[in-house]
Amino acid sequence: MKYITRALAIFLPALVIMFYFSPPATAVYLDSGSQLALPKGKVINETVAVSAAGLSVDSDINGDLLCAGKDVTVNGNIKGDVLCAAQSIKINGNVDGNIRVIAQSVEISGLVSRNVYALSQNLSLTKFSSVKGDIFFGVQNVDLRGSLGRDLLGGADQLIISGSLLRNAKVMATRVSLVDPGKIGGDFEYYIDNTGTASVSQKNVKGNIVRHEIVRKETPQDEMKNVSLAARCLGKIFWALSTILIGLVVIYFLKPRVLKRVGIIASKPVVVGLIGLAVLILTPFVILLLLISVIGAPLAVVLLLEYIISIMLSAVYPSILVGGWMIKSLTKKKSDGLVWPFIAGTVIIGLLMFIPPIGLLTGFIFLCLGLGATFLSYLPEK
Repeated sequence: MKYITRALAIFLPALVIMFYFSPPATAVYLDSGSQLALPKGKVINETVAVSAAGLSVDSDINGDLLCAGKDVTVNGNIKGDVLCAAQSIKINGNVDGNIRVIAQSVEISGLVSRNVYALSQNLSLTKFSSVKGDIFFGVQNVDLRGSLGRDLLGGADQLIISGSLLRNAKVMATRVSLVDPGKIGGDFEYYIDNTGTASVSQKNVKGNIVRHEIVRKETPQDEMKNVSLAARCLGKIFWALSTILIGLVVIYFLKPRVLKRVGIIASKPVVVGLIGLAVLILTPFVILLLLISVIGAPLAVVLLLEYIISIMLSAVYPSILVGGWMIKSLTKKKSDGLVWPFIAGTVIIGLLMFIPPIGLLTGFIFLCLGLGATFLSYLPEK
């Protein structure tokens, strides 16, 4: 319990000071809730960052719009970029910038002055939409109408184009349809599976139509299983060797810290694991909050690097414990040093990874233990 108290004593004041007293890099309007509506007629002269299960943006925004939620509807005009992640996104207003969205369903009906970037299951540009820049997408089902801007690049399962494009289109899809009144002002180049279907007519394309057929070679099921097993084995061997190499370097140069972190895990494994889980979840949010402020931005970069390195080294410390217990149980003697226990523990973890549920669970537990021990090792001792 004392470890949790000390962890909170450091985390909470740091968050409060950083969030409330650090000067923002730019003015930001923040809001959130279960159901949130920015009213029509209101003008917001700053970047807007909002989140809600049901989000309606009817206000005009002189800045960027950053949003997240379940169902998002943007009816206001945005004089900046739109960056949004949601289950459903509808953009009916005009956007004087780029649109970057990730969602299950995306529908755009307004004017977009720059580019559209979309990752989604369904993407629809209605007949009222008008894009002045380029369109990039990775989508399952695409329906493109209206004015489609300059160039088009993307991949989909089903692609239907009935809008007008000024220049070139390069796409990959299983089913491609270029239908009236669709027009391509330049070349239309598409990649399609040999089992796919395409409906493309020269009357709809001003330039050249280039078809690239992707021929898929059928691989026998037994051969695929053998290749998959071999790939898994090589992957586990590579992981074990790289982990051992990195661990040996850490043990050689940072032996006192390694000993301290191993001791922390051995003393309170459950508490350390829970703290590690909290560190794993909360650290990305702390980094994002730090990035908002001028003072916190450099610290965010340092914290991100420390977070990545800690994750990479997280398996080293519990592996030493497991390997030491294994050697002691087999030889009835306590192993001197850290190298052989570490190698033995890493090999054991590598073998457990061949049993997917157990290997996955063990890897996650080791990750939490390693992160918790790393965090607690930085706390001041009594």
